[in-house]
Amino acid sequence: MKTKIVALFCACFILLTAIDALIPRSESKVFDNVIRLHILADDNSDAAQGIKLKVRDAILDECGDIFSGSDDIITASADLYENIKRIEDISNRVLSENGVNYKAAAEFGNEDYPTREYEGFSLPAGNYKSLRIKLGKATGNNWWCILFPPLCTKVSNDLSSSGINEKDTEVFTKPKYKFRFKLLEFFGG
Repeated sequence: MKTKIVALFCACFILLTAIDALIPRSESKVFDNVIRLHILADDNSDAAQGIKLKVRDAILDECGDIFSGSDDIITASADLYENIKRIEDISNRVLSENGVNYKAAAEFGNEDYPTREYEGFSLPAGNYKSLRIKLGKATGNNWWCILFPPLCTKVSNDLSSSGINEKDTEVFTKPKYKFRFKLLEFFGG
């Protein structure tokens, strides 16, 4: 009897694994076609948080043209890499103008992000290409957006410009379901 149960369990496991492998994973298109901007404040003081937003504004105002010739993630990554020193210089200029005694450091690489809700869609948690700007100790609250396609620079307003078709974006724009457990709600959980 135990052998039959183990065999049934193994058969179910194999069947579910096979079904899972056949389900399309549109999320990978997002991970592979998006560059995020991540700015970390020096600390959580009101002054450091305000400076973080000034750095953000300067970068978005002065670097909105970086991706004007970028049609794909490869070109966008190259364009960003060519401009990373410019972005760091802009950040340091804003810090200097605001009289702080710390510097900014800009890095381009991969970074893990949590699920994030934006206006009209959300991005799943995962590892994304990322421009990370560390201000000072970089221990304060952060700010992030989608740098490519240029959603945070208002040049574009949809993910389709990065090679993600409308059908694939449904994964991120459909209403979300919230699972509730009546028993937990009953006990105040």
